[in-house]
Amino acid sequence: MSELNFDTLSAAIEEQHRQIPFSGVIHVAHQDTPIFSHAYGLANRSDQIPNRLNTRFGIASGGKIFTATAISQLVSAGLLSFEQPLADIIPDLLPKLDPRVTIAHLLTHTSGIPDYFDEEDESDYEACWRKVPVYQMRSALDFIPFIRDKKMKFNPGERFGYSNMGFVLLGLVIGKVAGMRFQAYIEEKIFAPAWMRSSGYFSSDCLPAHCATGYILEPDGTWRSNIFSIPVIGHGDGGVYTTAADMGRFWKALFSRAYFDAEMLASMTHAHIQIKPGSPHHYGYGVWMDEITGQKGYSITGEDPGVDFNSSFYPDANLQITLLANTNDALWPMEKTIHNEIFGLDQA
Repeated sequence: MSELNFDTLSAAIEEQHRQIPFSGVIHVAHQDTPIFSHAYGLANRSDQIPNRLNTRFGIASGGKIFTATAISQLVSAGLLSFEQPLADIIPDLLPKLDPRVTIAHLLTHTSGIPDYFDEEDESDYEACWRKVPVYQMRSALDFIPFIRDKKMKFNPGERFGYSNMGFVLLGLVIGKVAGMRFQAYIEEKIFAPAWMRSSGYFSSDCLPAHCATGYILEPDGTWRSNIFSIPVIGHGDGGVYTTAADMGRFWKALFSRAYFDAEMLASMTHAHIQIKPGSPHHYGYGVWMDEITGQKGYSITGEDPGVDFNSSFYPDANLQITLLANTNDALWPMEKTIHNEIFGLDQA
């Protein structure tokens, strides 16, 4: 296991920011001590309001880990089983659903259920909302018409196939089993125990204070907001607003077993599926995992129009790296720069 390098991290980040300007927050903490914490760019371009460390950012698919944590919590409470067929919980909702699809298949993207936005075949997320306005997407049930008449993509358990719809359905399961709105369950049972007081599923037409607007860069160099480009409120597949500090609180709560016991944590963070043959990357329940220079890491990512997000946690080193951005394209080269610098990786 190599020694971690923080001495040149600040200089490396500033140089990367000079090359591709970053808009958002970068937070690196080691042994619960902040190593680098800085905000860049504007949260609101119309009023020239800057991003700050307490700014709340949308994190797109980064929210899948909260859905997976909630499912694991319900399993731990004996209200659900990972091997329970989805058809038992939502009978008749999807006529072409393979009855073999289980909760575990949904959690690991191995269900074969068709997606409302299939990232294996599509790249323009905004195209989803040209016929169905985003302001109508207020319930998990609003996504069902996208896939109701579609055939299964592949047999359950056959392979990894990233599925946003699978996690929308998990959100629906949480609501039915818990007897409360999915968003309310996450805020009460996942955010509250971790003291994530700034996080929530906020409606884009009624945002609280300190929320960053997501911005999309047009070919002519102008910026427009993403208000018409993503669903009006987040669901089981993502759409949470959070802060860098709250993400640190979540990682700490998860790995200190605030939600369930060590056995359930081990199940959630087990490498259930290899992303593709020969890949070093695996997926657990709602979380990606790999290893860098002997350090086992867990990460969550998100990308929507005007939203980029990545948060990684390395338990053995108690190292947390979180980047939240309200523009696209700058986060991923910055994330690579930070990991390269800390772990002494090849800069090529």
